[in-house]
Amino acid sequence: MMDKKKPLVLVVEDDMNSQMLMNYYLRDSYEVDFAVSVTDAKEKLKSFSADIILLDLSLEGGEDGLDLARYIRNEDKWPDIFIIATTAHAFTADRDNCIAAGCDDYLAKPFTKVDLLDKIAQNLK
Repeated sequence: MMDKKKPLVLVVEDDMNSQMLMNYYLRDSYEVDFAVSVTDAKEKLKSFSADIILLDLSLEGGEDGLDLARYIRNEDKWPDIFIIATTAHAFTADRDNCIAAGCDDYLAKPFTKVDLLDKIAQNLK
């Protein structure tokens, strides 16, 4: 029996500690790759398509996570990528901005492994 390929999660996060935590949370159930900036994420998306993107809003470089969400939504190549904003910006207005930019969902930091895996499972259905 062939194993079904694990869904690929692209974690767009410039903080190394957050990357390590996300890898720890996700590695058993998902293939995980990382990008540290919007430019880095765009380069990665040229070579593969992720099933889900976990998107920090505050990133290195001149663009933020919302810029990346808008970019992905304006391209026809990735209609099925689920984007979950993962951010310490936890106000209702922040959540609304994430959804308006094209994110499918929102998860405020800090969150637990269960919170993250539940959120991904809800969005992959």
